[in-house]
Amino acid sequence: MKYKNTKTGAIIETSTKVSGENWKPFTGKESEEKKTPSKKQQANKAEGDSKDDAQEGTE
Repeated sequence: MKYKNTKTGAIIETSTKVSGENWKPFTGKESEEKKTPSKKQQANKAEGDSKDDAQEGTE
């Protein structure tokens, strides 16, 4: 079962019961969507056009 921490937004999957005031059962697909980068991010990475590359040589 998946649980989401309402304070931090962390999502975990475990076979045991989770207790605590900030942990609630999670049934949405939000976690899977966040794991997959957008098509634009994938295209930029393939072209080497990431934010890290933008600051190259500015030191």
